[in-house]
Amino acid sequence: MEREGLLFRDEAGSLNLGSWRQLVQEWGKDYGFVRSNRITSYIEPRGLPALLQKVAAAGDLEYAVTGSLAASEWAAYAPARAAQIYVADAAKAAQRWGLRPAESGSNVLLAEPEAGFVFDRSRTNRDGIVVVAPAQAAVDLLTGPGRNPSEAEELMDWMERNELSWRQ
Repeated sequence: MEREGLLFRDEAGSLNLGSWRQLVQEWGKDYGFVRSNRITSYIEPRGLPALLQKVAAAGDLEYAVTGSLAASEWAAYAPARAAQIYVADAAKAAQRWGLRPAESGSNVLLAEPEAGFVFDRSRTNRDGIVVVAPAQAAVDLLTGPGRNPSEAEELMDWMERNELSWRQ
């Protein structure tokens, strides 16, 4: 990472982050929501608002919303068409939330991550929904289809303008 200019050493020898935006972009080359996690597709027939009400009442389920829904917490771009949610146990979450399995036409993607870092620095929003950290949402959008990369750029623009609020 030092050779790529993502990290640098100060005079005391401590490592420091160069450009967090460049780091997120490089991270997206190695990691992707769909390619780096076990994904299952579902339908919430009553739409995303109904799903979010169920998610907020999830209780003991480990989850974190990402993608467009998470990004809208900081930089709304366009209405979300689908939910992307990290879960520790997709089958348990799908059952609890009353989701229907779907091979096509899904509006909910549940991702079981190989490592728990996706839950690091997550936060609960004012509606009681756990969302991933802004950097995680950005990389998930960068590697997504359609308008997702544009949403990632909008989110990262917000992150630049509000760096002190999310890097604490």
